[in-house]
Parts: sequence; structure tokens; C-alpha cells
Amino acid sequence: MLLRTIQWFTILYVIVLTFLLEMPVDPRLLHHLDSIEATKGYKHLIAFTLLGFLVELSRRKRSVFFWVGILFLYSLGTEVFQWLLNSLCHRTFDWRDILQNIFGVLLGTLIGYYCHPLVKRFSEKVPDSKF
Repeated sequence: MLLRTIQWFTILYVIVLTFLLEMPVDPRLLHHLDSIEATKGYKHLIAFTLLGFLVELSRRKRSVFFWVGILFLYSLGTEVFQWLLNSLCHRTFDWRDILQNIFGVLLGTLIGYYCHPLVKRFSEKVPDSKF
């Protein structure tokens, strides 16, 4: 039951993360974003570390390399989409974002890989609720 909940939360997280990564930015606010530009990479790092962690806990049959590859393509796809819609969304393609995303995915997957046995053991001990 716990693993199923983590899987649904992962799907919800991907939907929310995709929306936030592709959300249009008001050009009048862009000059305010310059002051926090140094924290931009950390936001991507944290978001993709959580994504890698959740995907690692959610995976069942596919190998870890398959899912890291999928998340790499997802990261690249979001940046390319920002580049294609730059005139509409005022978002830009940035290699630093991709590097932060990849490092976050690898870090989250590594943490999830070592936490996976603990979560699996915990989910076996907790009985399913009868609603």
C-alpha cells in the first residue's frame, strides 16, 4: 500500500514539476529574478533530487539505468521546450539547469536506491487499511 501511494505521489509530483518548469514568466518580473539567479541551480537540484528519489522508490521491474535515462530525457525535454517557447513564456534554455537536473536525478536515485529496502520492509509490516 505504501509503495502504491509513493507511485501516485510521484505521478502528481511530475505533473506539478512540469507545470512549474514550463510556467510563463511575466517579463516585468524578470529584473527581480536576476537578484536570485544564484539560487536558480539549487532549485533545480532540489526538485530533481526529489524526483529521482521518488522514481527510484516507485520503480518495480525496469532497471535503474532505464529510469535515469528517462529522467535525463525529461530534463532535456523541459529545457528544449523552454527554448522553443521563449518568445511566449519568457523562459530560456540553460545548460546549467540541465547539469543541475542530471546531478539531482543521480543524487536522488542514489539516495532512493539505499532507502528502497527500508521502505519495502516498512510497507510489508504495515497492514493495508480496510476502508
